[in-house]
Amino acid sequence: MKSEQLQKWALVAEIIGGLAVVLSLVFVALEIRQSSEETATNTKAISVSAYQDLIAQIIDINSAVMNDEELADILRRGQEGTIDSSTEPNDAERFRRYQINVRRHADLACFQYRQGIIDQERLSATLGIFLAEVVGRDRDGLPAPDNPSYPGLRDCTDIAISLRRSGEQ
Repeated sequence: MKSEQLQKWALVAEIIGGLAVVLSLVFVALEIRQSSEETATNTKAISVSAYQDLIAQIIDINSAVMNDEELADILRRGQEGTIDSSTEPNDAERFRRYQINVRRHADLACFQYRQGIIDQERLSATLGIFLAEVVGRDRDGLPAPDNPSYPGLRDCTDIAISLRRSGEQ
């Protein structure tokens, strides 16, 4: 009789243990699902923040030009190639620094694209200022992607040119 009672309790304990395992597996599955959703949300937040930072850079670059007639004139003359660095060293330096800032903006955008932080559409949108201001021009007379002063921009320039060509079709 005692052995039958022990067997019943053993069976009840087994059933309770099995239910506990099933419940813990359900709990773990729910935790994993919640963690995956949080990771996806965080990834989207990082992507949005990165894109907002790139847009803020574009706004800052454009604002600098729009709010400073002298800078706007320097950029126009720099793009035309009419700044004489021997007689206008300050203007030549301002133009050079502006182009460096635009290059750095493009490099950051391309880095974020390569890391999967922003997609191709966002990259294309943020490279507009780089395409308009720098590609094909360089203060040293070298094409922008080949200038040894700016290593790492070749890939970015190739991407930018490819995006421009695909957008023109």
